[in-house]
Amino acid sequence: MSPTTLEAQGLLIQQHNTNNPSSDAGKKITGILAKVKEGAEQVGTKIQAKVETVVKQINETGKESSDGIKRITPRMEATHVMEVAQLLLSLIHSWGLDPHLDKVCESQLGLLRPMVPISFGVLSKGGYMSLLLPTWQNTIKQETVQKLLQSSDMQLSKALPENLLRQEALTKLFTARLHWELSTTITSNHLLGMVAMSNTLMSMKMATFVPESERARKLMKQATKNNVAWASDDDHEEQLITEQQAQIKQGWSLLSTHHCFLLPDKIDAMEPKNFKRPQVELMARRWQHHCIEIREAAQQMLLGELGRMGKKGRKQLVENWAQYLPQYTHTEPIVQQTQPSSPGSTSPSALSPSAAQQQQAEAEEEVEEEEEVVRQKPSSLAELKRKQSTAVIILGVIGAEFGQDISIETGANGKKPTTEQQQRRKSSIVEGFGIGNNNLARLTAMALTHLLLAPPTPKLPAYTQLRRAAIDLIGRGFTVWEPYLDVSKVLLGLLEISCDSSRLVPSLTYKLPLTPQADACRTARHALRLIATARPAAFITTMAREVARYNTLQQNSQALSVPLTQSVLHRAKKEILQCVEMLIEKMQSDMAALLVEVTDITLHCLDMSDLKNRSLNEVCPSICKFNQVSHCSSTRRIAVGASNGHMAIYELRQNKCQMIPAHSQPITALAFSPDGKYLVSYSCSENRLSFWQTSTGMFGLGQSQTRCIKGYSTAPIPDIARLNPMRLGKLIWINNRTVTLMLADGSETRFNV
Repeated sequence: MSPTTLEAQGLLIQQHNTNNPSSDAGKKITGILAKVKEGAEQVGTKIQAKVETVVKQINETGKESSDGIKRITPRMEATHVMEVAQLLLSLIHSWGLDPHLDKVCESQLGLLRPMVPISFGVLSKGGYMSLLLPTWQNTIKQETVQKLLQSSDMQLSKALPENLLRQEALTKLFTARLHWELSTTITSNHLLGMVAMSNTLMSMKMATFVPESERARKLMKQATKNNVAWASDDDHEEQLITEQQAQIKQGWSLLSTHHCFLLPDKIDAMEPKNFKRPQVELMARRWQHHCIEIREAAQQMLLGELGRMGKKGRKQLVENWAQYLPQYTHTEPIVQQTQPSSPGSTSPSALSPSAAQQQQAEAEEEVEEEEEVVRQKPSSLAELKRKQSTAVIILGVIGAEFGQDISIETGANGKKPTTEQQQRRKSSIVEGFGIGNNNLARLTAMALTHLLLAPPTPKLPAYTQLRRAAIDLIGRGFTVWEPYLDVSKVLLGLLEISCDSSRLVPSLTYKLPLTPQADACRTARHALRLIATARPAAFITTMAREVARYNTLQQNSQALSVPLTQSVLHRAKKEILQCVEMLIEKMQSDMAALLVEVTDITLHCLDMSDLKNRSLNEVCPSICKFNQVSHCSSTRRIAVGASNGHMAIYELRQNKCQMIPAHSQPITALAFSPDGKYLVSYSCSENRLSFWQTSTGMFGLGQSQTRCIKGYSTAPIPDIARLNPMRLGKLIWINNRTVTLMLADGSETRFNV
């Protein structure tokens, strides 16, 4: 304490005569100072002890607090992500075009209607931002604003000041129309983001921005309206929640459909030719984006935009991008581009004078467009490569999705069409993928095949978006590219990528991100199934030919020193079997015509050791759906009836197959006897049933000999019963010497050996 303080408290009296101090006052002061010092030391000790205790507690609870922070952070991040998604969707949505959809967005989805026009910007690759101001007053007609102010919605808010009314009118005009008249880049990115996020939220459960308390209040109100006890009826509560979830999913579906397909037509109806359409080039580059939701949205938007273009628009698009299509050959990966002629172009000398004059007039009209194309020539090698990649995807999509609906016009009575008809026919082949102009289809098919089969290089890695796009487009447009492809190489290339599908491709239930290798594997699997479904005969015959080649190599593997375990057919057995089973399930009648080839492929994919103790129906139930297939476990033989009347008998012990001419018409059914000594075959077209006996050498060694020992003529089947060839007849052995023929009309006939 200072002397002034002591004096203020009455403990120290100011001495005017300092030469005569009082001894009593000095003693009091000394005692007080000693007590103050002792108290300060005790307080300091207590404070130090308290600090040490607090520090110790913090150190002990540090780990627990960090774990709590780690648990809270994901929730906060998820909340922020949903808030950002709500904000973006609310700003991008085209409010005012569909009143019903706007009501759904506000009540069911929880979107927020903007109150003022928004300024959007575009960020360039160099990091520069271009800000687009949508509230240009001088570009909006006064009549349009007055018409909005006089609308019924605006009449309800007449109490507002005039400036607020005008601002609300401008906001409605901007969200409904001006937003989509700014820039093609803005339109492309906004529509892509809207469709992708809508599809993502549609796949989620109860994905709405409406607060949970608000949803509960609506459910309570609905339950009260229906006079149902909320707490007592759990089933009704669950039903209401299910209905609410279905309404939310339907709302996201309507939002996605509106922006993906309906938006351009509605804006064109309001103000024709002002809508900035999405960029086809931007959608094509995202055809196989690493994010599956963005990929699906880009594919939907690109196909929708190509459909809206019409034939003339697609023709113009093909002509613009055909010049960038890389020309691949078998030896040189890419050839230097020269000035290519547009697909379907003809020389003026081959035309009539009137046609030549017309073409010259059209050429003069298109001078300005050609000059614009020349100005947009690639300025660097990187831009050229980017345009080549985009050209492959655009031409591949047009050829795969729109190249099959082109028909060739012929002259009357089969006569050669005139020059005018030829010109009309060439103009009708708008996509350039018709028979009259197969050069573009051939070049596109070669480019896609090269991207599939080319070995990985630093410039073209193994798993890229471009390779995945080529794989996907080969599967989508296989019927267009098939005449120009080596089907065996394409199928083996796809199997090479997809052979590790069970290990690489996880379940997509939780929308987990895929690695590039797993994504390529998933795309190749889908392409294989598209090819098999589009051309089942080509798929089966090609795979059967490759299996026969593999079996030949397997017999001579020791002499050739070929590691067959590393071959594609050995590693992709599971994938091949899945494709065959899918074809049997979907196209059973088509597979019946190729049953011997299907059996060859199936036996190649199965493990022969499984057939020692188990029947074929247990190992592969799909192949046993055919009445023309029978398996004998005791003799380890499989018999298959072919469509040409022959029987194929497989000796599983010796891994051999024997073809026997049994009937002159397709075999309807066959079956082994229980002891395996006899085989019965039936052909409904020939109306004949035959018994066969197979004998082998001692201990099953030597060449087996199959001969017909008895034949019966059967009653003809009515024509109406032949509509389903898979159920024409079935053979069932009653004992080792008697068989029953069961026909589709329900009749049964017994035959004895």
